[in-house]
Amino acid sequence: MWRRAINPRSTVFKLIATGTGLFTLSTAYCYVFHVRTSYKRDPLYYKPVRKALWDESNKGQFNHSDALTQYVETLRGLKGRDPLGEPYTRIELKIAEMLENMGKYDEAHSIYLEMLYRFFDALVTPGVIPDLKRPEFIRKDLRLLIKSLEINTDIELGKKNLLAHLLLVQEEVMGRSPELKKFFDERKRKATSNGLGKNHSDLSGSNLQDILNLKFFKTVVNDENIKFDENGYMVLDMEKNSTAWEPFKEEFFTARDLYTAFCVSSHDVGTALSCKMTTLEWMVMADMPPGQILLSQANVGSLLYLQAEKYEAEIEKLKSSSSIDDTTKITDDTMIKKLRSLNKNRDSCLQMANECYDNIIDFSKKNRNLRYHIKDQLDPAVSQSIALSTYGKGILNLHRGSLTKAERLLKDSISMAKETDFTELLTEAENELKRALLIKEQIITKSNNNLPL
Repeated sequence: MWRRAINPRSTVFKLIATGTGLFTLSTAYCYVFHVRTSYKRDPLYYKPVRKALWDESNKGQFNHSDALTQYVETLRGLKGRDPLGEPYTRIELKIAEMLENMGKYDEAHSIYLEMLYRFFDALVTPGVIPDLKRPEFIRKDLRLLIKSLEINTDIELGKKNLLAHLLLVQEEVMGRSPELKKFFDERKRKATSNGLGKNHSDLSGSNLQDILNLKFFKTVVNDENIKFDENGYMVLDMEKNSTAWEPFKEEFFTARDLYTAFCVSSHDVGTALSCKMTTLEWMVMADMPPGQILLSQANVGSLLYLQAEKYEAEIEKLKSSSSIDDTTKITDDTMIKKLRSLNKNRDSCLQMANECYDNIIDFSKKNRNLRYHIKDQLDPAVSQSIALSTYGKGILNLHRGSLTKAERLLKDSISMAKETDFTELLTEAENELKRALLIKEQIITKSNNNLPL
């Protein structure tokens, strides 16, 4: 029986929540800092903002409506100021925040979008943003993008905005990073030599079929990419130059995970998988925290399993449609060719998913601090990646019919999920364990019924 792996959307959106939390906290910090400094130097700015801050606080009994009025008044007073400048944009953010607090999400979303388009136009128009200020403006643009998607209800609009802004940042980084430019040039060269042209995703840099043919696939969790201190704990690779990604790399990878999640939500698993694999490689180049790299590879494994499910569904659909009627029936040769291709792709996905999980589990066994000092890890992503990989191995064994091994792995993943408060995984693992035990019980019952009297 075919078993579903943990829904990659759950894990991806868990990371997204972290990213949007980063945006919210950063915005709050910058805003409070600005209140204490710049506002006092501008009477037109300070007086209404001070009253608005009072109104929206517990001292003002969280009167968001009056606070909104004060912020709107402040914005009117800033007419003629730079619409990309700090005072103007901060007040716009506060207006949107008050609207959200009042439950007016569509109106708040409209403000975020208007700001987002304004920043995008400024970044793509030559000469508007000085070169030295572009990195910080890109960071603000990505934060606006993430914030707008937090309350977005239109998946296609979300994907469209993500694609436009991520490609903009991608070009910016390539101009600053010879390593990334070489990466893309090499992928494009291989794609062209394989006759793929521009069919591959602009955000992935690789075609799904090439991935399935193992041309671009490789795991990244190894001693070369993950560094340790003298006590055996993971640290950033200080020798790696990641300045091309600064100061917006956290926001950039959060946005890429959002794009992956939106693709999964729209059932475009192939694009999600290609994008996530490329994201994983770029995270290594950008010297992202080791725990995020491990968890990202575990999520690649989950996406690979989800893609394998799609191929399995296509196989079953093809088999059933061949006998519906004469108009839908396909020739045996055509059917055989399609089935071979689908089976090969499915098996490739399962093989690569297994490699993703094995790579993380073997790495954790080799470096014992990762597995046996879970509570000491400052980054929960480390333990979550091990738990998710253990769960993934359990699902793969369940699919292969290795019930005893699947049961053991699922129980291990449940223990780790409980220890690390990985609630999304805990629910999935417990459900799959119940299914595994039920199948095992059915097999035993059937075997006993067939015994000779």
